[in-house]
Amino acid sequence: MSCSGCSFTGISTAVEDSFVGVRFREETNLTLCSTAGKIYGRGDRVIVDLEAGPAFGQVEQSPMPVFKPCQKSSARPIVRGADENDTAAFDRQRHNEIQGKLYAQERARALGLEMKISLVDFSLSGKKAAFYFTSDGRVDFRQLVRDLSSRFSVRVKMVQVGARDEAGLLGGIGVCGRTLCCSSWLKEFRPISIQMAKRQSLSLNPSKISGQCGRLLCCLAYEDDQYKTRNPGGRPTTQLPVIADV
Repeated sequence: MSCSGCSFTGISTAVEDSFVGVRFREETNLTLCSTAGKIYGRGDRVIVDLEAGPAFGQVEQSPMPVFKPCQKSSARPIVRGADENDTAAFDRQRHNEIQGKLYAQERARALGLEMKISLVDFSLSGKKAAFYFTSDGRVDFRQLVRDLSSRFSVRVKMVQVGARDEAGLLGGIGVCGRTLCCSSWLKEFRPISIQMAKRQSLSLNPSKISGQCGRLLCCLAYEDDQYKTRNPGGRPTTQLPVIADV
């Protein structure tokens, strides 16, 4: 995949002391973070300023290679090294997330809401919490929000996600044996059709061409353009009906 963050076309393997790789929770990928000239070693715990607010992470690579200028501009700044108070806040955060998911599931069942709680994300400060859920239709979760807000004394945000987004949030290992693309690097979902699998002469067994989300594998689109060019005009010899799975 090409980077669209800048027009830089070269490749540099320069290693700079001012950038390190930080892991948040059980995330597979490392986040590039700027150190503002300070030195952080592997294993150091740090507080990083993310878009959603301050987050607790651990340095896993120091220093970290920077390949393109756009990577530097998108690096998240490290605010400071984590102290005992930050570690205690992180422990409370994880505890609240576990308890929050259990409580939300219990209340959703009690209220008769047709929804599945996928992930709960508390802020490090403990003032905000996002509850991600999946549902086949619209859900009136106003009473649930009131119950959650009262139980944990936080500002609650309910976020409905699709099957593919849920897989990206939860992560996992795909049929290829590697980390799910949607949880590591894939940021946008392309429409996938069964025609792509047919062009590549793949088995149409749903268990073979479906991902953990139950939808067609995103990787069916990676080489689809190459298969199209095998026939004149970029079209398969036999016109096949397109069954979209988005």
